[in-house]
Amino acid sequence: MKTLGEKIKRLRNKLTQEELAAILGVDRSTLASWEVNRREPDIATLRRIADFFGVSIDWLVGHAAGKRAVPASGVQETAGIYQPANDPAWQKVILTAEAYGYNPEAVCQLMELNAKIAASLKSSK
Repeated sequence: MKTLGEKIKRLRNKLTQEELAAILGVDRSTLASWEVNRREPDIATLRRIADFFGVSIDWLVGHAAGKRAVPASGVQETAGIYQPANDPAWQKVILTAEAYGYNPEAVCQLMELNAKIAASLKSSK
């Protein structure tokens, strides 16, 4: 199984460390230390990472549902492996792009550009 640092680096994909660090409100060196598993983000930052990338905190930290110390009251949570290609929201973006004649890769690039613009606006405040 991949480590938290490897997952963050993979999710970051084409964003630079500087861009993602600005989005998350942390120093680039802090993000770098997470990616090499020297340090780990706090729970509030894990939440921001999970929200930004549309993944669960459980998936990020490698938590697999197991036996519970306290019996569940009819509600059971499952923690599967996040697969962007199987994400219904991403599939909707791809289908919409294709329906309007856009290349899904171009749409992905636009989304990355949007993240870069957001990062630069946040860092200029």
